[in-house]
Amino acid sequence: MALRRIPGRNESYHLIAFDKHGHELPDPDGGTASASALAALAEPGVPVTDVFVLSHGWQSDHGDAIAQYDAWLGAANPDRAGDGIRPLVIGLHWPSKAWSDGDLAAAPSGLLGDPGPGGAGTVTVDEAVDAFAATLADTPEARAALAVILDHAASVDPEQDAGAGDTLPPEVVEAYRMLAAQAEVSAGDDPLLGDGWDPELAFAEAAEHGGEGDDGLLGDGFWGKLREAVLTPLRQLTFWSMKDRARKFGEGAGRRLLQEVQEAAPGARVHLVGHSFGTIVVAGTVRGPGATPRPPVRPVQSLFLVQGALSLWAFSADVPRSVGGGRGYFADLADPRYVSGPIVATRSRWDYAVGRFYPLAVRGARQYLLGELPKYGGVGAFGIQGAGAKELDPLAEGALPKRGLAHGFYNVDASKVIATLAGPAGAHSDIAHPELTWLAWEAAGVRG
Repeated sequence: MALRRIPGRNESYHLIAFDKHGHELPDPDGGTASASALAALAEPGVPVTDVFVLSHGWQSDHGDAIAQYDAWLGAANPDRAGDGIRPLVIGLHWPSKAWSDGDLAAAPSGLLGDPGPGGAGTVTVDEAVDAFAATLADTPEARAALAVILDHAASVDPEQDAGAGDTLPPEVVEAYRMLAAQAEVSAGDDPLLGDGWDPELAFAEAAEHGGEGDDGLLGDGFWGKLREAVLTPLRQLTFWSMKDRARKFGEGAGRRLLQEVQEAAPGARVHLVGHSFGTIVVAGTVRGPGATPRPPVRPVQSLFLVQGALSLWAFSADVPRSVGGGRGYFADLADPRYVSGPIVATRSRWDYAVGRFYPLAVRGARQYLLGELPKYGGVGAFGIQGAGAKELDPLAEGALPKRGLAHGFYNVDASKVIATLAGPAGAHSDIAHPELTWLAWEAAGVRG
């Protein structure tokens, strides 16, 4: 499906889907969505003035990506007739479903939850092994390790509370270490994995610090259960795997598509918009691969990072020594050869996925506060730090953003807009708001 029409709107976007290796998936007719988009850019007549490339975040399959883009693009249309702007929108889909939304159910039935055999919303241990192997590593060693971990999780009473005295059995600890070795996940923009990953620490911190209320890692008592503590190291690994996939996808397939777009429409401005791990995709697209990055064919005009699940220090050229020092992975994007206009990042206090789960996934529950900022935290909770970012006025319902954003970094508190809670992730995906569309349009500098 090369061209997707937004339900109820006279608007459309090009949806380009890729496999987990960054290879574009062909359309049913044998063509490709990228070829269709590039052909639209090269059409004679009124030229496209602005190209918007969108990337969803983690936990999204093909249908999830479509639903998110439909909702986001359907929230508002800032384009006005006669303003001289002719935009073209490209939505990317990269497989980011890290784990099933279903519950594991318990032996001997093979179901890990209350519904019972064949109950809705459950998956078997064997099905879970298949799903996690596809995400982490599909080797005999990885599958054997996953079976040990998931069989142990299946044996735990789902209602049993976790406590500080609980420990992982030695065979489960060894299985986790084997799985980490097989997964070969690299640190990318947030070089913390190199400090050493300890499944026993991840379990202990989940068991000790999980629980109800705002002090819990995810609230609602979800992480206060022993089974969830057992599975926390596994979710950490899948978090890192999807984070790493986002970076590799952006630096590979994303960068190649950007070059093709810029070559097909040399007069068009290009703007990249990402949500969650999609912010890593778009930042990686602009940065490019390798230890020594190179600017794209031409600078992109803007970068809009919505609830970014990447390090708050990722854009800093001089990371504080207490964090480890050095240079943030995406610090080069401050150079106008990469982004000639603004880089705008939203944050929300109601984003529990970034505010609570991100630190757990990165380095356990320990925050290592540096004044008011944590050592390990996400942009979607704390904004871009250490890069001289300016603070925009908070987003408010019905309010238009400040006009005339120049080159540089900007943070904006969107807590009054990104505020609708939905499960343990909080308001992380509450992004279908006209205020955000207007802000993206303003960051692009194309509002009439």
